Amino acid sequence: MKYDVIIVGAGPGGSTAALVLSRAGKRTLVLERSIFPRSKVCGYSLNPRCWPIFQKYGLMQRFNQLPHFDIGGFTLEQEGTPIVRHSFRAQRTRTVERGVLDQWLAREAQEAGAIYRFGVTVKGIVQRCVETSSGNYEAPIIIGADGRNSIVARLSHLSHPSEPCGRVAWQAFVDVPSLGDHVHMNVFPEGYYGVNRIDATRTNITIVMSAATKATPQEIMHRYLPEATCQPWKSVHPISRRPWEVTNGQTWLVGDAARILEPLTGEGIYSAVASAEMAAQHILSIPEVGVTAAAASYRRQHRRLYGSRTLVNSMVRWALEDSLRSTRIMNMLRHFPSAVSHMVEWVQSPAKPNTQFANGIGLEKPLAYPLFQP
Repeated sequence: MKYDVIIVGAGPGGSTAALVLSRAGKRTLVLERSIFPRSKVCGYSLNPRCWPIFQKYGLMQRFNQLPHFDIGGFTLEQEGTPIVRHSFRAQRTRTVERGVLDQWLAREAQEAGAIYRFGVTVKGIVQRCVETSSGNYEAPIIIGADGRNSIVARLSHLSHPSEPCGRVAWQAFVDVPSLGDHVHMNVFPEGYYGVNRIDATRTNITIVMSAATKATPQEIMHRYLPEATCQPWKSVHPISRRPWEVTNGQTWLVGDAARILEPLTGEGIYSAVASAEMAAQHILSIPEVGVTAAAASYRRQHRRLYGSRTLVNSMVRWALEDSLRSTRIMNMLRHFPSAVSHMVEWVQSPAKPNTQFANGIGLEKPLAYPLFQP
């Protein structure tokens, strides 16, 4: 079967790209190996930087109706002792369970005309043909929105050789009666965890720690949250790696498939949504500007999207990868709590206009085709 675009992965990035492309009239197929709804190892935090994108495509009203929890602030702790407590000054981070969020975005894309195939595994990519467990599909453009271990990136030769990563992330739903409305980020010798509510009744904990440690996530939780009870743990790996190439003109990578952000910053879902919209808009520009120009512009705009946040993520990772280093930095932050507050507000701050694509996609030449206006 032939399509204009095939998207692999139906998370926030894949469904955002499907929505934009389908509304522009492109025959879009989304392939997802899981059966929805499904849970993911995730902090479930949506940065307020997502709101302008949702508003642009008329999604905000339905998004507001999803079960959610508005986070009131951020508390940084060292081995369970609070160091900095910061309440958000303006817009709050919102948490939505991934099974709910992903299913909602998929429905929005399907209403726009995108076709979804669930329970489908990609086995190969040969030129325009995507070979899967349910048959072969053809399209001139393929989008890899299939996460940090992207098979699309590997099959399209956009990935780099695997590198060792000495950390693993663990996630579970927990019951912590006294949590409140803050995200609690606790740094301890083996790593760090974030714990926050995702709706009125459920709480999420994500633990990032050294793969070499003998401690289990259950032991870490009971060390610092002795009153907590939890459901089974899930894990994901790697936590960090160097960025991969984002496009070769035929294949375009979005979200974690292209670049992984440190979990502590809570920007993963926003980055997936923003980079997916960016990729989709560049793909729509191909008939006007050509593949080479569109791909080159996407590479530039993708770098700008992450911009100085890449440096911040590198610094956070560097600070947390070594236990002695993290202890010294936490002790220093006790005396400079405003530094944490400034960083939290900066992460929450609105994106610059050239990364919100308010004027199309930021190409040097204005686009001829109309963008969807809600």
